[in-house]
Amino acid sequence: MEYYIQSGKIVSYNQGISVNNRAFRYGDSLFETMFFTNNKISFFDKHIDRLKRGLETLRISFKELDTNLLLTLIKELVQINSIDNSARIRLQIFRKDGGFYLPENREFDYIIEAFPMGNSQYKLNKKGIKIGIAKDLVKNKDQFSQIKTTSKIEMILCAMEAEDNAWDDAIILNNNGNLVESSKSNLFIYKNNTLYTPSLDDGPLNGIMRQNILQIGKDLNINCIETQLTETDILNADEVFLTNAIIGINWVSAFKTKRYMHKISNTLIDKLNTTL
Repeated sequence: MEYYIQSGKIVSYNQGISVNNRAFRYGDSLFETMFFTNNKISFFDKHIDRLKRGLETLRISFKELDTNLLLTLIKELVQINSIDNSARIRLQIFRKDGGFYLPENREFDYIIEAFPMGNSQYKLNKKGIKIGIAKDLVKNKDQFSQIKTTSKIEMILCAMEAEDNAWDDAIILNNNGNLVESSKSNLFIYKNNTLYTPSLDDGPLNGIMRQNILQIGKDLNINCIETQLTETDILNADEVFLTNAIIGINWVSAFKTKRYMHKISNTLIDKLNTTL
């Protein structure tokens, strides 16, 4: 893609941003990754709600955050980048330049990017993915667990550990040895007509798709439980899958010697697509 939007202006990737950018210098920034299809952002209100809670946590003023303008700009960006179908939208908000650890002000700038996807609905992966458990890092609940800051070094290292072990993704543990989430997704397991996902008390992000899957499960009369999960729970599961706002559902076929199918994943993604 040739262009992105920076604080309302169309900018070429060749122009770049300031080296004084606080996202670059201090990770003083938040982001949302969203699915654009049918000329709208799926679950846009939920994304904006999480973004506002994050801005409040980081003490970045969001009184000038015009969500209608953002939608208009996103549609303009999709058009100028000649994206005909769906797109992956990345909205990043960062504190304005200035200051060291103590910022000079609490206002924000932002960047919007758009990347073509090609599918107007969520599609279940044809080939199941292989996952493992990352052993070299932990993630615990803190005041930043429920917001999407750009300080994601634990996710980077988790993804690298997955690559080193020839897995498609890896699951992070917390200090208690409980499952938290993968490098880019929330985790679900299914057994005996019950969906289980790690409790927010164990440190996972309350992902937009996580919220939707829990609601869809309840609508389908599936028991939904947020609880502590361990490696044993994965090994005893009938099905395992990962979720995020871009892929929807990614079903897992293998963990260690255990193999899984994807019947419930098919059911959930079909129901998910009706919401689009």
